[in-house]
Amino acid sequence: MSGQSDIKSYSRRLQDPVKAERYARRFEQGSRKRIDRREQRAVRRVFDELDDCRSVLDAPSGAGRFLRTLSQGGRRVLEVDVAFEILAYAQEKAATLHADAHVIQADASRLPLADGSVDCVFSNRLLHHILSPAERAAILREFHRVCRRWTVVSFFNYKGLVKLRSFLKRLKGRKPPYKNQPTLKEFSQEAARSGFHVKAVVGTGLPWASQKYFVLERT
Repeated sequence: MSGQSDIKSYSRRLQDPVKAERYARRFEQGSRKRIDRREQRAVRRVFDELDDCRSVLDAPSGAGRFLRTLSQGGRRVLEVDVAFEILAYAQEKAATLHADAHVIQADASRLPLADGSVDCVFSNRLLHHILSPAERAAILREFHRVCRRWTVVSFFNYKGLVKLRSFLKRLKGRKPPYKNQPTLKEFSQEAARSGFHVKAVVGTGLPWASQKYFVLERT
């Protein structure tokens, strides 16, 4: 998370062709490929349970890693990322999959879409990079504005078992980045203040795995 603690710095992360290409291949091998399998499995489980979900906004989409899962059942998908360089990979994937998908270059906190444009907003691995509660709230409110009913966001429960997680990070010579992260309760409250009801919290593995998916429904 170094250098990516707010919307502006996160937005610059892939605005470079070399970085974009590296990120596009990031989850194709090794431990990250196992992470991808866990995430895809959890996301499929979430979307299998959603009613009235025929269109999805994926923000930030990156290289379209979730496009196959999100487009299942003929869903229309809007792939949104601030980096034009990474959207080229998402567009290529959409063509390969023959998916009903379109790419839009935009910032997740300022989406160029009308109110209620999509049935669901999906956002993976974004909000834990945004350490300011006010900036997280701005993004959540924007998701609330453009979705008709659902928003699905990833959340990392870093404060759960925090002492153990911090110890393991230090063993690897890494500084634990957990100080400014919200607890699960605090994030639930942020979602509520943004106009959502927490419908479900879906894990990606064993109970102590930090990554969860919040299924949020408009109130």
